[in-house]
Amino acid sequence: MRGLTAFAAPVLALHVMAAPASAEQAPRPLSGRYALDLPACRAGDNFLTLGPDRLDLPVFSCQGLTFTPETAAGDRVLWSVSARRCEGEEGAPGPRRFRIEASGATLRILWPDGTKSAPLRRCGR
Repeated sequence: MRGLTAFAAPVLALHVMAAPASAEQAPRPLSGRYALDLPACRAGDNFLTLGPDRLDLPVFSCQGLTFTPETAAGDRVLWSVSARRCEGEEGAPGPRRFRIEASGATLRILWPDGTKSAPLRRCGR
């Protein structure tokens, strides 16, 4: 730090300390089981299961997921999600794009047509 002013050295130190925190920011939503509320979690009535590269809903599933962070403000994070292959009861199987929003202890799926899931709570660990 030779040659830095008395002001610049502490600012640089703060910047270096802050760098790992931003790198640790969740690159994707937390994997796990999600339900409509805590009683549904306790009853094992899961609505969504999210794995490292897979999403399963009651009548729809996707695999080969990649997550791209879009925005983060406070405890709200929004990801753009690309799925290599999705399939379900309706429509032809194939790639899909949608968004996932995490806010506090809940996660919500935002579909391209403007509809969104109810806020889903993560069930335990």
